[in-house]
Amino acid sequence: MANFHVPDMGCGGCVSTIERVVKKLDPEARIAADLGARTVAIETPVAVEALQDALRKAGFPATLQSKA
Repeated sequence: MANFHVPDMGCGGCVSTIERVVKKLDPEARIAADLGARTVAIETPVAVEALQDALRKAGFPATLQSKA
């Protein structure tokens, strides 16, 4: 599980885009977004760097907060 801060995530459309981007990398990924905190928790075997690169390319630069 990787937890990211995504400061540019501000609406449901943003969450949908982030989910779509992550699902392209791993269709089985589990994603939980918190709009109020602007955080996304992603459970996937995909490397953190690959997730951050895909999110950045989609317009949502993300900072890793923690990884379990």
